[in-house]
Parts: sequence; C-alpha cells; structure tokens
Amino acid sequence: MMQIGEKKEISIYRTECHFDRACESAYRHAVSLLGIDEDGHSGEVNGWERSSCSVCVEFVSFQIRGGMGGIEYLYSFVAWAEKCEDEG
Repeated sequence: MMQIGEKKEISIYRTECHFDRACESAYRHAVSLLGIDEDGHSGEVNGWERSSCSVCVEFVSFQIRGGMGGIEYLYSFVAWAEKCEDEG
C-alpha cells in the first residue's frame, strides 16, 4: 500500500518523439499505479480521499537511444498522490 506523497518512478518508451503523448501516457499509468477507479476511489493509497486528493505527475528526464534497430525515446516521470489541506 502506498502513502500520500510517496513517489513512484514511471518510464514511458516511445518509437516517435512526442512529449505531450508521453505525458498523457504517464498520467494514465499513474492513475493505474495509484489504483484510482472510475469513481475516484483508491484501494492502493493509504489515506486517499477522492474529495481532497489528486494524482501528481512530474517530468524528470528524456533520453534518445538509437542504433541499427531504430530510435527509441525514453521519458522518465515520478508520480504520487497529494492531499490538499483546507485553509482556515
């Protein structure tokens, strides 16, 4: 079980260079990794409350690997659950 604020690494491999699509893929992967269902509940994050928590994804690095087999693009991200605290 994950904790609020615990970061997990996500790697996205693509055969074409497209940063926006890599970010969208990383977000979808984070939602799955955090166990968020279609109703906004999580069975994987301790302390998750759908009304006050959100999924966060941050870009970390980019690599291009090339050779005789072609070019591969590697995008690295970290993802975590964040809880918004009420002010006041």
